Amino acid sequence: MIISRLPSFAQRFFRPFEPQLSKPQFAHLWSLVLGIVINLRAAKLVHLSALSPAGGHRTRCGAFLSHSHFDAPALLHEAAADLLRSMKPRAGETLYLILDDTRLPKRGSKMGFVSKIWDHKQHKFVKGHIVLTAALAFRGVVMPFRIDLWKPKGHPGPRYRKLTNMAAQMIKALGAAAVAEGLKVRVLFDAFYLCPVVVRACESKGFTFFSVAARNRNFKTRNGKRRQIARLMPGLIRHKGRNVRMRRSRGTARLRIACVDGHLSHVGRVRMVVSKRPHGPWKKCIAIVTNETGLKARQVVDVYERRWLIEVLFKELAQDLGLGDYQMLQTDGIVNHLHVCCLAHLLLTHQSVEELGAKARKPNEQVQLPTMSQRLASLRQRTAKDEICRLVKGPQHAKLRSKLLEHLLPAA
Repeated sequence: MIISRLPSFAQRFFRPFEPQLSKPQFAHLWSLVLGIVINLRAAKLVHLSALSPAGGHRTRCGAFLSHSHFDAPALLHEAAADLLRSMKPRAGETLYLILDDTRLPKRGSKMGFVSKIWDHKQHKFVKGHIVLTAALAFRGVVMPFRIDLWKPKGHPGPRYRKLTNMAAQMIKALGAAAVAEGLKVRVLFDAFYLCPVVVRACESKGFTFFSVAARNRNFKTRNGKRRQIARLMPGLIRHKGRNVRMRRSRGTARLRIACVDGHLSHVGRVRMVVSKRPHGPWKKCIAIVTNETGLKARQVVDVYERRWLIEVLFKELAQDLGLGDYQMLQTDGIVNHLHVCCLAHLLLTHQSVEELGAKARKPNEQVQLPTMSQRLASLRQRTAKDEICRLVKGPQHAKLRSKLLEHLLPAA
């Protein structure tokens, strides 16, 4: 199916971008975003350009991504903020900012910023990119907010930045939007980002943080004893632990948790919650730390478990929207491709939230969105229906339209 114009149902999402782009840029952007959603195969330029009236040949789409000067991070930020506003947040509600990175293996040795990285899925070193992502989670709805490509040392181009410094900048970028809505912000990240620069960024904006602490970190309890967390875990679990049942997406899980306040090295005063399955191995025991010391132990565990939402986001972006299917050599083209994939995810979420209507605007109520496959199928059918109604007009062709919709929509 070739998209000949911007569908009417998608205009609400794309129109805010129009003043920031030229007419050809706007046509390229919406056609690429819709092409990623409609395309049943990988999000490669040769397939996306075939669906787009503005694309023409794949080289034109590549030139748009690599050489067209537009502010992709600003468009993504605006789209996420617009979706958040559409849910009518109330002052005092909680907004979660989740930070994590993902590895994208790439075979092209001439691609910008390609380096030797450790791939956790294959358990070996590969060539590829590290992509840092910040996602917003509000009432259970996950929205990509920032995405950036890490630059290894020795590559020409912008100044080298550590992943932790990039994460701190993403936290600071959220400040104005969150304060304007009067939301309480909690920042979730893993042990790699539990460092002074990220913690200071959270504290400077008045945010609280939740993270897993590495087992070799030093922790000083109230009695003044300083020990490694690994040595504190067994005693805390055995003498102060209690068994609890935690709700999960499927059923419940039994955990044994213990809580202690103290001082974490290079971070400051925190509350540490040690969590372990009652009969699980000690190597899987984790320590969750937070500067929100007024929460109970099970509340800390419940908050940190929401970090799993960004893992689901990575899976949806990579498997369904082609996050790692770029073929450009220039770093600008790669970064713009990453943002286009995130915009496609926001478009799907925006349509689902609109369909829910008032249910998505109830304060302090979790929103149950359809699965990614259902969202993709729904938008493909709406796009096909819009094209059929545009091509076959007039009351005299009502029967023909109904026949086309009957036979073509199931194949969309």
